[in-house]
Amino acid sequence: MQITLDNLKRSYGNLHAVNGVSLAIPSNTIYGIIGRSGAGKSTLVRLISLLESPDAGEVYYDDLRVDNLSKAELITRRRRIGMIFQNFNLFSSRNAAENIAYPMEITGMTRSEIDTRVEELLTLVDLEGRGTAPISTLSGGQKQRVAIARALACKPDILFCDEATSALDPQTTHSILALLKEIQKKMALTVVMITHQMEVVRDACEQVAVLNDGMVVEQGYVTEIFSNPQSEVTKDFLSHLVGVDEASSNSDKMVHWSTKKGAYTLRFRGGTTDQPILSRISRDVGAEFNIRAGGVQKVGDVEIGTMVVDISGDEDMQRKAIQALREQGVLVEEENK
Repeated sequence: MQITLDNLKRSYGNLHAVNGVSLAIPSNTIYGIIGRSGAGKSTLVRLISLLESPDAGEVYYDDLRVDNLSKAELITRRRRIGMIFQNFNLFSSRNAAENIAYPMEITGMTRSEIDTRVEELLTLVDLEGRGTAPISTLSGGQKQRVAIARALACKPDILFCDEATSALDPQTTHSILALLKEIQKKMALTVVMITHQMEVVRDACEQVAVLNDGMVVEQGYVTEIFSNPQSEVTKDFLSHLVGVDEASSNSDKMVHWSTKKGAYTLRFRGGTTDQPILSRISRDVGAEFNIRAGGVQKVGDVEIGTMVVDISGDEDMQRKAIQALREQGVLVEEENK
């Protein structure tokens, strides 16, 4: 199910929460929408998922416009949309199986159909045999697995995840993202992940849109965004996210050797992360590199390296060093002075 947004706008008084957003979200993929708090993410997902109507603009599922459906049509369409939330939104009065069964009860499925589907879903989310467990006895990760199963109960073609891992620890987040990727492939779903966590985008999404002040400031394939960010918002997100040592609690941070900010940020992609590029350039042009911070992370199947450096030497040496870096496929960003 492809989702197309055409110039969506939504305001609350003088607040332009969504201000002219146009996106094409491909079918059968995991698409990320990231932004800081207040960027308009939650409002945008409510518009895309038909929980609210836009003030202006249009929403299409495949070639069908859906933001202007009648009430009856809207109810039918919403039943084919799954939603996962940060705080799980489970019924404490119901056990795990009963929570999963709830949306199927609303649609009028028979008890035997519901029971069969519940067992299928418990197995799918690795909670086989835990159907009678009270919600209060489940861990955060298990509660989110129940919420995922409930969202999939009526076999949706679109799944929205609104900050679905924000309340989870890093290890649990990793397992939930792995589960969502597995489910997406099995069910050929279109998954839209709303998040403020760049590691979620890195580890789960194929494409991403970056929001700021209700507008899309950057969009594209995750590997391209990570290796060649264009907006200051994206660069700021990435500056707090580098590293691949999963055993470390600081695995998503750059390793800093200095408290001072370097004059240049270097971004390496793929094979360039394994090459002694800096030492070769230093030898060839005479400039020296003072590495203040750095790290490597894996985005999909591609390694992306980042370094924050100063380049010493006279102006000609620095110019030659930067030119040589770019010739080697390294993206060079000069910090604003």
